[in-house]
Amino acid sequence: MYKATAGEILLRGFFIRGRLYYYTFTRFASSNGRDLPRRRCCNAFRQMRVASHAAIAKQVLPERTQLDRVNRTLKYILLALAALVVVFIVYRIIAASAPPVPKKQPTPLVRVAQPIRQDIVYKIEYDGDVIPILQANVFSRVSGMLEAVYTDMGKTVRRGQLIALIDTAAAHQSELQAAATFYNARATEARARDLVQKNLASQQDLDNATAALRLAEAAYESAKIQLSFSKITAPFPGYVTKRWLDPGAIVSSNPIAGSSNTTILTIMDIDTVKVYVNVLDRDIPRIGEAKRAIITFDALPGREFTGYISRSAQAINLTTRTMPVEILIPNRDQTIKPGAFAHVTLVLGEHPQAITVPAESVLRDKDGAYVLAAQDSIAKRIPIQTGEAQNGRIEVLTGLTGNEPVIVTGQTFAKPNAKVKVVAK
Repeated sequence: MYKATAGEILLRGFFIRGRLYYYTFTRFASSNGRDLPRRRCCNAFRQMRVASHAAIAKQVLPERTQLDRVNRTLKYILLALAALVVVFIVYRIIAASAPPVPKKQPTPLVRVAQPIRQDIVYKIEYDGDVIPILQANVFSRVSGMLEAVYTDMGKTVRRGQLIALIDTAAAHQSELQAAATFYNARATEARARDLVQKNLASQQDLDNATAALRLAEAAYESAKIQLSFSKITAPFPGYVTKRWLDPGAIVSSNPIAGSSNTTILTIMDIDTVKVYVNVLDRDIPRIGEAKRAIITFDALPGREFTGYISRSAQAINLTTRTMPVEILIPNRDQTIKPGAFAHVTLVLGEHPQAITVPAESVLRDKDGAYVLAAQDSIAKRIPIQTGEAQNGRIEVLTGLTGNEPVIVTGQTFAKPNAKVKVVAK
């Protein structure tokens, strides 16, 4: 809301007062009938009003001049503040675009370790399952009732040992019939031969008798073989790992996979066991370099067994891109059991007394592998060629003599040819 100044209020007061005087004076002059002309009075009043206005202007003018000065001062102050703001903004822009002043970096603290010499084994590792060198499911080659089983699970058997017997009554009778026919045919053939020598029989009769003898002999041999099939023997020495049938069961001479009346016993030879490992295609060229195999088992902690590669499939499985490799393990004391899970290490070669450094000390960039060695409190970059990694250490083939203290902690902060501070060895 606008507020009038004191000079404006005074000027308005004089103006209103002058109008009032003029009105009163003119009425008074006309009412009294004085002979003073009315125009003369008006002129006098006008002169008085002009004089009063001039006096008021002299009083108000200094106040307006002072207000203009204040406004002008405020304008200058605002312009100065705006200039300061512009200068500050320009300074910040120039400061932001200027390169930062490099700070002095503290000397990095590092820890060093001396390279050591140890035997390095070149190897590849795989897992596999143990299976026996020989395994057979024993079944009967003739049909009939299982008359007896002479061994049981966990027992050892010898090659050719009688382990089961099938009912031989029918087979024995067939064998007797075949034997009678054979002996009769043999006697007939002998008589025909004697008659031919005496010219009492034709050669045709002798030929028929000879053919009948041979048929009878073949039938007799077949009957004896069928009778022998009733006696089931062990095909090789080993352990009986499972007994499937008991005496009195009916067995069939036509074995069917998974049938309950075909297999009688399961026998395994575990004096030597084998492990099949599926070798990746990238490792197949190195299989020929394998000197031996070291096998360990979770079930036998702390023990190692030595084996060798006996054969390989010589073909890659299209589904898994692997090649089966068979490893034989001597097992004279039968410690290793079929079905065990095995960890196989194929030893491809050995490098005795190789220079090794901790794995964390080896750094890599576009130029290859290197280590930082602390020499006279200066980090020196030494390019190296690495070999096998073993037990947290890396073999160094070239680049080190074995006497350089390599940085193992703080190497990420150390720069080549820069100062470092070794805190411990």
